[in-house]
Amino acid sequence: MTSKRKREADGAMFSGARFSFGFQASPDDTAAEAPPAVAAHPTSASIRVACNVNGADLAPGDLVVIDWAQSSWTQLHVTSSTDASVAGTVHPQYVALPTSAYSAPDAPPFSLDAPLWQFDYVFDPTFSGCTWPLHFSSAPLTVEPNLQSLSWPLPSSTFIQHVYNQRCMVVHGSSHRLQSLLEDLHQLDVDTLILTASRTVAWLAQAPAKTRMQYLEVQSPEMARAIYKAGHSLYFNPSPEVQEKYLTALCADLGMDFTSALDGGMGGDIELFAVQGRHSTPWHLDAQQNITIQLTGTKRWSFVKGPVHDPMTNLHLASTNTPSVQDDLITHCMSGATPAMLTPPADDDPAIASVVLRPGSVLYVPAGYWHKVEAMDEGSLSMNFSIDGSRWLDVLWNRLQPTLMAQPSFRARPDLRRGPENARAQLKQLLSSLKATIAEMEDNVDTLLPDALFAPPASDVVSVAKLASSTDLELPIQASSVLVRSSVGALIATPHVPASEGKYTLATGGAARFSDGFKAERVTVVAVPLPLTAVMNRLLEMPVGTTLAVAALHAMVSEHPALTKTLHHSIELLVQHGLFTLTSPIGP
Repeated sequence: MTSKRKREADGAMFSGARFSFGFQASPDDTAAEAPPAVAAHPTSASIRVACNVNGADLAPGDLVVIDWAQSSWTQLHVTSSTDASVAGTVHPQYVALPTSAYSAPDAPPFSLDAPLWQFDYVFDPTFSGCTWPLHFSSAPLTVEPNLQSLSWPLPSSTFIQHVYNQRCMVVHGSSHRLQSLLEDLHQLDVDTLILTASRTVAWLAQAPAKTRMQYLEVQSPEMARAIYKAGHSLYFNPSPEVQEKYLTALCADLGMDFTSALDGGMGGDIELFAVQGRHSTPWHLDAQQNITIQLTGTKRWSFVKGPVHDPMTNLHLASTNTPSVQDDLITHCMSGATPAMLTPPADDDPAIASVVLRPGSVLYVPAGYWHKVEAMDEGSLSMNFSIDGSRWLDVLWNRLQPTLMAQPSFRARPDLRRGPENARAQLKQLLSSLKATIAEMEDNVDTLLPDALFAPPASDVVSVAKLASSTDLELPIQASSVLVRSSVGALIATPHVPASEGKYTLATGGAARFSDGFKAERVTVVAVPLPLTAVMNRLLEMPVGTTLAVAALHAMVSEHPALTKTLHHSIELLVQHGLFTLTSPIGP
């Protein structure tokens, strides 16, 4: 055992006498141990070492039921399967989970080939089962709005390097890990969660076999509660404030935040899944990165790697929405899959890994993995983070699109009445002209991904005067410097704002098409002192590729020399947002 894993292994973590949890046996007793294999419900387990529960002796092999809601990191609340009056708490080292609680394909645990990394802080608090020399956090973390708390016990950097988009990972804890979530999720009260949901969808299992699901968007909380109490499942989104709180932080930690404007501002979605009764979600795959937190009850997750890495869309073959299934199949085939590859795995496929989540378990499943989910209890509640940041495909297209929008030949509509040969000739000519456009973009990647996109977006209007009074310039701006208007972004006077307020809108990066038009990746509103509005109005009229010496802008504010620094900060903002590049004149 390494020194990192040895901490607390001698029992000091129990904060007191060894027998303070309602049992009488010692870990050093020589009582026989029973094999930890018990094929049973996931709340069932067996006694591994003889112990005493509230005065009753339990022998190795005796079956018990674990009440996870009343259990913690260091004590399990168990009830004898043969005598309900025998109930109390024991330390986890006296209990063995059934082997049905987990299964994994044959692969060295924690190797780079293993499809699943599994940690269990309750039954292996020193993570001695991990064969890699990994660094672990020494204290269990409650779930917070950051990646580190979700990747625990691994540092987030280790998670990104060895787990993210490569394999599944599950960390079992206890319900104590959920304490910070309770306030955001109304103490896990389902009725209140339904009332405050921003959107609710019911999954209606169709009789008799219940192998196909019908999805129904529910418009009223009363109907949602009735569907839930009838034994069907609900998934719903928490309030927008809760979603923004967690998703914004997660996307930032995963490096996805600079494209968040393309994803509705948050780069993903949070769903709560409420199940009233036993329920199974058939094999499917998602295009999102999934992080699931089990809140109440238990669920069995089974998963195996899918046919397409980073798929473009979900694939739910059991859905009754036939047009949607057809579209998703076509999209997967366009992404390199063949129809034969898009068949869900058989339940006895040896490549399938399976785990049972309990309250406090956190599971990560990469995008594109086949998975099915089975609720094992009469009631189950889980929270899922679906992280769906923009792709390089989006980033590139959203920069190419505005460049092509500036060219009349690409804005023109094709006239197919002139026949296929004419249409093909025009398309070939347009494709040929793309070569020069792509080459120019390649030479200007600094403006395509400007510095401003790598900083958090401004939450309010940026006052350039306040900026100049509190920060130093990062760029060497001089009178001899020259500004060149780039082909990226746009600068406009903020509409419907009096000119006296000096507000201007900077559109940064690229533009994405939505149903109601186009939207820029990043929009920032800046306010400049009134004497600088003439400068901004001069700059916003500059065509792409034209130049302007900074000295000319100095001349425009010569009557206000105190504003020179503010002017330079305005220029720096425009450069950082990619609207202009700053060059120095070539000497004689």
